[in-house]
Amino acid sequence: MLAFAFLIPMLTASVGQSAIAQSIPMVPPPFPENSPQEERIVENDRAPPKVEILTTQLHEGKNVFEVRITDESSLRTREVKYVHNGQLRIDGLFRDQNNVYKALIDIEAPSRIVMVTAGDANGNIVSDFREYEIAESQDIFTQVINRLSQMLAYFQNLFA
Repeated sequence: MLAFAFLIPMLTASVGQSAIAQSIPMVPPPFPENSPQEERIVENDRAPPKVEILTTQLHEGKNVFEVRITDESSLRTREVKYVHNGQLRIDGLFRDQNNVYKALIDIEAPSRIVMVTAGDANGNIVSDFREYEIAESQDIFTQVINRLSQMLAYFQNLFA
């Protein structure tokens, strides 16, 4: 009964936020690496960036996804795409060190494919993907939170 009393206010608040968020079109930003003043453009750069997916395994729930992206010109687009709860998710990859880019992704089975897209300042674009066996999360707390999140998303879609 206590869990039900806790769930009702959360659902009410999230349904209200959902109506506000849906009025704004969701277009993913290009995730520019540099400001226009710092952008490096190599005139004869006709090759797309080189993408090397570093992440070798994923488990259900939140994962840090790592990719190495190299190019002569500055990168304008760095994004990772995957399916979460039946919806296509696009998250930005943010630079760490040594041309390694990271994103926090939230993946659940049966989703298996993660696609990376990178584009440079000259308009050269490349996409690469990897298919994973999604391992079950062993942490019971994470499993409970993920299931509650799925229930909230279901009720938001139901009442929106």
